[in-house]
Amino acid sequence: MKPIAFEDFRPAPGRVIEWTVSPTTAAAARTAPVDSTPLSYNQQLHLMSYLALVNAGQPGNPWIGVAFELPGAVDLDALGRAFTTFVQRHDSLRSGFRPTATGIERYTVPADAIALDTTPVRDFDDAGELFGYLTERLAAGTNPFDWPPYVFGVITRESGSTVYVAMDHTTSDGYSLALVVNDVHELYLAERDGRAPALPEVGSFNAHAALEIEKGEGLTADDAVVGRWREFIGRCGGTGPRFALDLGVEDGRTYDQDVYNTMLLNAEDAEAFDQACRAAGGGLFPGVLAAMAIVGREMTGRERFLSVTPLHTRFKPEWRSSMGWFITCAPLEFSTSEAKGFTDVLASANSALRRTLGNAKFPASKIVSLLGDAFRPSRRDMFSMVSYIDYRKMPGGQHHAALRPVTLGQTLQADDAHVWTSRVAEGLHVAIRYPVTGSSPAVIDEYIARIREVLGRVAVAGDYPIMGAMVDASAPGA
Repeated sequence: MKPIAFEDFRPAPGRVIEWTVSPTTAAAARTAPVDSTPLSYNQQLHLMSYLALVNAGQPGNPWIGVAFELPGAVDLDALGRAFTTFVQRHDSLRSGFRPTATGIERYTVPADAIALDTTPVRDFDDAGELFGYLTERLAAGTNPFDWPPYVFGVITRESGSTVYVAMDHTTSDGYSLALVVNDVHELYLAERDGRAPALPEVGSFNAHAALEIEKGEGLTADDAVVGRWREFIGRCGGTGPRFALDLGVEDGRTYDQDVYNTMLLNAEDAEAFDQACRAAGGGLFPGVLAAMAIVGREMTGRERFLSVTPLHTRFKPEWRSSMGWFITCAPLEFSTSEAKGFTDVLASANSALRRTLGNAKFPASKIVSLLGDAFRPSRRDMFSMVSYIDYRKMPGGQHHAALRPVTLGQTLQADDAHVWTSRVAEGLHVAIRYPVTGSSPAVIDEYIARIREVLGRVAVAGDYPIMGAMVDASAPGA
């Protein structure tokens, strides 16, 4: 399962079928009473940002999605029933939002009111025309204020079919996109074969949101976790951490974005790198962070790694299989100043990550609001971040080789870079979303090439000696 830019999603043409809510379900949504469950902090920030962008005449926040393959032409009735059960199963998919004079309210459509209609679109003979249709349809169908904010569809062919799902972020996080594949695939097979689906009971994301708000509203500016963020932001110059390298971004300007996708290591080398990290007292993600920090030091002279990393908040077993936005984020920083090689940096990265995990129970959006004037956003992308997920361990991960799933991200505008690293069956994958300037593609190319060199040497030799910095170590952030 690999993250790719939507622009790189070019499925073969075929017959396109989608599933839309029935008129009775649409009516139930329009008349649904207010759900007193509060919006999560992520939902609040996302929806207010969406309204601000639309009011300024700009596109709203980008959608996220997933696609996977099924053999042959699909059983359309079975897939439709699978999508229906999928929506009934998760309250995050049944929640909608309405702007009001005082804010935004939630409503939730009852599970027994959910019915989906099969909606044939058309037969596509040209891949370019199909991509044009998907571009417009997925953007229009994921408006968070127009329930449902998601699109379910399939491109069916005798040779094999592509299932696609796009959704607004209020309904899903990156982990949840893997759940889409697992749930829909298993529900489809169960419907097709006339058996009960082998899926666990799921907890309520809305209940999670209520607990998160309760936790967040108990925080004050004097709490230790807020203090740790304040110190971190101070070391970033009073704003969010930026990507380690100069991407040629002018202050106050955004750029078209691109996503760089590549395998850093094949499966054999990824396992060798993982084992080398474990032998040195760390793990694969700290090892990746160490490699990033080493390359940043070699290319810029800066000896402190500063970033933000997402942390899941699925603390209860029933939330492990629940769709929703179960994410906070936390500061991630460590120094390479005393390090002579990879294993030295690995120890620092591993300790930093362990410290960071303690922030998982605290909503970052609330903490940032408590920083007051100590935090001054300087870019549209408030933080550069680095993420890691092991898709092999996700629910349904054993089927990924056959389903060939990809996560999709709509590309719009950016002014900083974000890094997603993933352990997949094929090895270690990286995706970097970055602003396209005159210099940034070459910078990203060199950055990835150097990281691959560090990882490869560690996989073989167990260590990597750090080269001297290429520029003055007194540069900002050093």
